[in-house]
Amino acid sequence: MSAAAPDRAAIAAAVMPGLVAIEVDADDQSVGLARITATTDGVYAGTPVVREIMGRVGVRTRPLVADGDVVTAGTAVLELGGPSAAIRGAAPLALTWVVRCSAVASGAVEPEAGDAIDVYAARLSAPAAVGHDGPSFRMEIDQAIEDRIEG
Repeated sequence: MSAAAPDRAAIAAAVMPGLVAIEVDADDQSVGLARITATTDGVYAGTPVVREIMGRVGVRTRPLVADGDVVTAGTAVLELGGPSAAIRGAAPLALTWVVRCSAVASGAVEPEAGDAIDVYAARLSAPAAVGHDGPSFRMEIDQAIEDRIEG
């Protein structure tokens, strides 16, 4: 199912409070890859929002599934590439928005009236089996990045 994404200005306004709170380790100059992966079944939504968040911190995004697609646990939905510190710093905000958009698209959460992002996600609705809390996602960071974090 497809729907026109909200414009970048509406997305930027919605995510800006979270963007200004991101802390990035300026000493980490490494570059890496990460994936956002579904941990439960549901309808995936949120690519335009994640693209805006990640683009503002210098990270590229590559969708692996389309917004509105029904996904199962274990399905990688987005691939990210760029500065490792930026990926780690923006990951919580990106995941929050993917979960929110996907919960609306899956019908687990009612869209907020007048919220352009929720309206977009609601238009992607498709029948999908989801838990009462809605779909869930996690960030899988390339192991080489993880080794540097733990080392």
